[in-house]
Amino acid sequence: MNLRQARDSRNLVLDYALGVSILGLVPISNLFSLKISITIVLIIKMCWDIGRKWKFSKGQDILAMMGFFFGWLGGFAMAFMAWLTFLGIGLFIPYISSFKLAAALFTLTWMLGQTTNQYYASGHEKLKRRKPLNEV
Repeated sequence: MNLRQARDSRNLVLDYALGVSILGLVPISNLFSLKISITIVLIIKMCWDIGRKWKFSKGQDILAMMGFFFGWLGGFAMAFMAWLTFLGIGLFIPYISSFKLAAALFTLTWMLGQTTNQYYASGHEKLKRRKPLNEV
């Protein structure tokens, strides 16, 4: 695996996750649907950018595809758990619950980005293994 490419993709995911979590910190409660809409657009853009970094490598087997699906499913479950955790802590420590949306959006974006990164990286590895040594 190209370590520089993997590091760049991981940093890209972190940048998107931080940006989306900042969006979740906006204190105007009437903008919830707008925040979610912007988050969806940014996650789609992030996945597209990750795919571009890995040159949309193909060749993943069925296990990689299932891992991708369950990774996304787990991302939504973990985001819900992060939201629930901050809600619960907010019952005992004032003002902590105001970070619940930011924590959930960060977790969701990070998990979806890492899942997408691993999916394309696995296809990239198989593509590199198929090439003969004289073509590298």
